[in-house]
Order: sequence, then structure tokens, then C-alpha cells
Amino acid sequence: MALASDCGLENGVAGWATAVEYPGRMKVEKARRTMRVAIVCPRFPLPMVRADQMSIAHLLAFLYDRGHDVDLYSLYEGIPPSDEQYEWVVERCREVTAFAQPRWRKIAGAGTALLRGLPLQVGWFENFRLERWFRQSCRERRYDVVYAYTLRSAELVRSLGRSARGREGTRDERPPVTYLAMQVSQSLNTRRIARQMRRWHEGLIYRLEHRLITAYEARIWRDFTRTVLIGKADLREIQRVCFSRNEAGIDNYLLAPHGVDTDRFRPRVNGTFESCGIVFSGMMAANTNVSAVLWFVERVWPKVRAACPQATFTIVGRQPRREILALGEQPGITVTGEVPDPADYIGRATLCVNPMQAGAGMQNKLLEYMAMAKAVVATPVANEGIGALCDREILIAHDPVGFSAAVVSLLRDPDRRKRLGEAARARVTRDWSWETHFLRLEADMMEQSRRCS
Repeated sequence: MALASDCGLENGVAGWATAVEYPGRMKVEKARRTMRVAIVCPRFPLPMVRADQMSIAHLLAFLYDRGHDVDLYSLYEGIPPSDEQYEWVVERCREVTAFAQPRWRKIAGAGTALLRGLPLQVGWFENFRLERWFRQSCRERRYDVVYAYTLRSAELVRSLGRSARGREGTRDERPPVTYLAMQVSQSLNTRRIARQMRRWHEGLIYRLEHRLITAYEARIWRDFTRTVLIGKADLREIQRVCFSRNEAGIDNYLLAPHGVDTDRFRPRVNGTFESCGIVFSGMMAANTNVSAVLWFVERVWPKVRAACPQATFTIVGRQPRREILALGEQPGITVTGEVPDPADYIGRATLCVNPMQAGAGMQNKLLEYMAMAKAVVATPVANEGIGALCDREILIAHDPVGFSAAVVSLLRDPDRRKRLGEAARARVTRDWSWETHFLRLEADMMEQSRRCS
């Protein structure tokens, strides 16, 4: 039974999300050797509003089903969990420690980070109460692995990582193996986002963050045993950043992408299907998703409607911004806001689009489309971390003319949609399940901890 340490959960936790989403049971057996793992993450795993929450929630499910002992250290940021969601996490952990992160603390932390030359996002998620609790726990417990999720958790763990790189002392004194799940290159991500910002002050903030994050990425990996990255594009960018600052190139990396729930996101055999329905699904408060949808509506959608007047475009996702809500006033466009299950809308679509213009790493939405055997039109940025085969598994378009032509061609060709969808589903089930990537990560953790035992 896990011991829940509810530190700072504020009132009003129930009823925020209309959908109670949990990772499914992992298709794995119990591990022959178990580990004691501490996970440090900037956002509580549930509800799975953002990609980072989804990744940690699935990692918790995997480690629990494999029989490992896990302690979670996190913050309540954004939408808080319901009682049921909190209990789901507690059941899968030996101990849960989470503190509220109010807005004033975020702003103060970002300002302090700027004075220290650290990225704003690192300070945004800095919480001294969590830091004190975590450090005390590390002195009392003997973790095999400490897993810091994203750069936002790096400062909390890096002192352990500095010691772990040396691995000095007796067996009982040795610090744990430390992992920094950097995931994406934030230098690449912030540079792309800065170019897409329409408001001058947002662009200014992202340009500042890009300068801070570039210096940080070039050196932070040194303080950890292993650095986890999603794909080769992120690795190349971090190597470039290291060399540009006369730093040694990153040499402790492990490529471990996200996965997708292939049971939840599966082809719909029965149900209602749109004849010319196009769907985009994503968190509609995220800058990258907002810029992608605006680009599609402004530069691609008019060409699609001119060629196929019956076409519809449905924007599915939580917390749509004002400019996204306004798109719903245009003919043929629907903005749903939060829905019980986005898979229902993807399942009804004729085809799906992923017109990302900014971002790094990989796109979960693209995996979800592919898992549901949908024909997809995407930009190179959207496919960067997945590497789906163009013209065999998805269609890739570089500009508005090419994107609109690809969409129109698929709307008119059901046989081609079927071939692409079937190939996409086969690729995902073979290479992109959560279990596939987590088993690789677990094997690396066991090997690293064995070497240092």
C-alpha cells in the first residue's frame, strides 16, 4: 500500500475534467529484479492534460505493473486531480509527495531564475518545500534510480547527479543512478516557437528563454548519469549547442521516445463516419498547437474548401484560446473544446492533419492518428521525432500549397486513405507501444544500477 503525503492540495479538486482518463494496464510480466525509483516531475501526472503528464502517468503504470517501488515528487500546476485520479496515482506509488505551485510562486521563481542565469521555465517550477522534502527523503531512502522528468526538474536532482557521475564511496554511501529525461531539445523548441509568436511580447520572452536555455542545455547533462532524449533531431541540436559553446558533446544519452495506447486508440469498426471530415486534436492552450491550427485555417483551409465545399474541419482539445474559439464562426469549422474522449472524434474523421510549425521531439497526436488507422497529412516538423514513411504511412507537405493538395487528394481517394491508414496502424503497433520503449528504458536503468552496485 502506498503512503500518500498530500502536501498542499487545494480545495476544488473534483469536477475539473469531464473525462477521467487513465493509462491502461501494461502488457508486461513482473520483473525478475526490482528497483527503488524516485520520479521527480513538474506536473502531477493526472489528469493527463499535457504530454508530459501523459508520459509520467504511463511510466508509473509500467513500473507498477513490473513490480518496482516508486516514490513520486511533483507539483500541482494547472488543473488539479480529482479524488479518483489522485487515488489512482497513490495506488501505484510507495509514497506520493506533491505541493501546490500558485501563480505568484511561479512568477517569483521565474524572476529569480533570470537573476541566476537559469531558464525561466526552470524557475517557474521551482518549489523550495518540494526541494526540502525530496532532499530529506534521499538521505533516508536508498534509491537505485532517480528520474528527473524534463529540464524543469533538473535543479532538484543535479547535485545527486554530480555525485553519481563519480560513484565514489562505500556501497551504502554511493548516490543513486540519475536520469535527466530532457526529452526534447528546448533550444530547438524555443527558437521555433519564437518565430511563430504573433504578439511581440511573447516573441521577446521566447527569444530570451532561447538564449538562457541554450547555455543551460550545453552543460546540464554533465550532472547526470544518463540523459534521455526522444529522437535524433533533438540529439543533433544539443550536440550543435554544445559545440557552439565550446563544450564537450553530450555522451551519456539514451533515445527513449513516447508511446501510444494502441488499445484505446484503435480503428473504429462500427460507428458514424464523416464523409469529408478533417480533424486536429490537441491541447488548445499550447502555443505550438495554436500556431499550427491558425496556419492551417489561414493558409490551407481556403484552398481545401474551394476544391471540396462539403469539407469540414473539427478542432478538438481542451482550453481553446480566444483566437481558436473565433475560428468556429467560419463556415465548416467546429471548435469542440474539451470532450469526453478525443478518440471518438478521431475515429469519425475522414482524415487527420498535423500542421505543426514549431516544437521539438515527437507528436503524440500523430501517433494517435496513426494508431487509429487514419490517413494523415503532416508537416516535416510534426513527423520529425517519429519518422513515418512519406507516401507509405502518411503524407508530408512542406508548404500551404502542398498541404492543401495532399488533403484534397485524400478526400477524393478512399482507397489511398485506407492503404495509408492500415500501414500507419501496423507501424505503430510494431514500434510505438508504451511497453516497447519503457522496457528499453528499464533495461538501461537496471544495467546502470548494476554497474554501480
